[in-house]
Amino acid sequence: MPYRFVTEPKYHDETFQECQERLDDAIARGITPERLEAFFVTLYTEKSREINPDDIQKVSMETLERRVLQPRQDLYLFILCNWIRYMFIPGLEERISKDILIFGVGRIFSAYSDIGVQYCTDADLNFVSKDSVPKRDLTALSSEVKKLKARIWDLFSIIVEVDSSFTVLRTQDIKTRLAHQDRDTRVAATLFYKGNADSLFVLHDNEPLREEIFAEIRELPDSLIFENFIGENPIKTTFTRLRENRAKLSVISDATQQKESVTDIIGTKKFTARCRRLSAIHPDLYPEQWWFSMKYSVNRVYDYVSAMRHSGYSLKALGFSGAADPDYTFLCQSHRLMLFLQELIHIRLDTYNYLSDYSYICAERFASLMANTKGTFRKDFDEIVLSSNFLYASERKHYLTLKESIHRKRDLKVSLSTDEEKELTRQFGYQFRHLDRGSGKTPVSLPYTWGGLGFFVFNAVESRLSSIVDEKLIPALDRFQDRVEA
Repeated sequence: MPYRFVTEPKYHDETFQECQERLDDAIARGITPERLEAFFVTLYTEKSREINPDDIQKVSMETLERRVLQPRQDLYLFILCNWIRYMFIPGLEERISKDILIFGVGRIFSAYSDIGVQYCTDADLNFVSKDSVPKRDLTALSSEVKKLKARIWDLFSIIVEVDSSFTVLRTQDIKTRLAHQDRDTRVAATLFYKGNADSLFVLHDNEPLREEIFAEIRELPDSLIFENFIGENPIKTTFTRLRENRAKLSVISDATQQKESVTDIIGTKKFTARCRRLSAIHPDLYPEQWWFSMKYSVNRVYDYVSAMRHSGYSLKALGFSGAADPDYTFLCQSHRLMLFLQELIHIRLDTYNYLSDYSYICAERFASLMANTKGTFRKDFDEIVLSSNFLYASERKHYLTLKESIHRKRDLKVSLSTDEEKELTRQFGYQFRHLDRGSGKTPVSLPYTWGGLGFFVFNAVESRLSSIVDEKLIPALDRFQDRVEA
């Protein structure tokens, strides 16, 4: 497979390319750093006002990609790429800048990411220096990177990810991790560099350093890209590990703005087993609290497929029949739905800072979105959920039945023993309304809720996603390449 790193921005909107050309001319004429900074701030302010919707009614599935997500990716890429090349690098001592490589990964930079980025997307930047760079210069570089992070946040509200594991390293540090005796350290480093080798964006090139890092990685099997995105990455929350209850899901609570671990996660084996007991009592008895990780499920599976396609694999090689495969259509639609929900969550919270978390949907968040009768959310949600390749026919029918029950304010009636009632209240927090307190089984009722409807839909999404991973993506790994134990 060819090595496909990118060095020049490719914008969705041609006006950014024209702006890039004018900026390059201004740099050649000797524009001052002060005027350059003022230009970036003015451009960002004007474009952000156009791009970032401040009202939930201004966001729809139909317009989200071309009016919000892609323009935002263009803006972020333009600002970050040019700031680093024309502000950050010139601000370093020449003896440091000539001996470093800077590349970006993730949604803003990756060559396979063509849908755009959410407001909360951070910038994953990596700085690699030659081994000969003195310790004092490496310390100075690390200090400048921290200043860069603060400056980019202050001026543009863009988070630059500074991860001590990958952000500023010598080449020998990388080689040591790739051959580390500790398996988790070795595997994590291998998956990071292999997973990004074919799609990284080079902001400041140093060919000898780049070849030294990626020459050996490039020869490793592409099945490791699966492990990096959704498989057995030992230091990440991944779809596979989350489903098997071998990784925890940490979220930032809307109420406390503190990081919390949640357990009632749609798709995990333990929660699924508990919910089966509910459905055995009544098929419409859904938990009142649930979480669904959009980031580590649909988003990551979509990213894997996109990354592999960018690496030269056809959809057929990945297990699909082609672009018309209903499962592939489902994956694309569900990914767009997740981006849509993430944008709406940002607007509703309106508290973006370093701690805010748009990676998940939960019963409370979903109910809040559905309860708002303004805007197009209910219409958009219906259109995608009821489309021919999203829910199966029987699921679409049940979705409509549940929705009608909510509109008509119907109650779900079940008969429970006293012990069953106590256990369900303890496990799921139900507050039943008693219809009769006779002996034996007691008739009780619960209202049909938007949270219950959301559980039904996202449970169906997770179930189909799991089947795609298990029945298409994983078998395809064995067909095109043996999975390698890193």
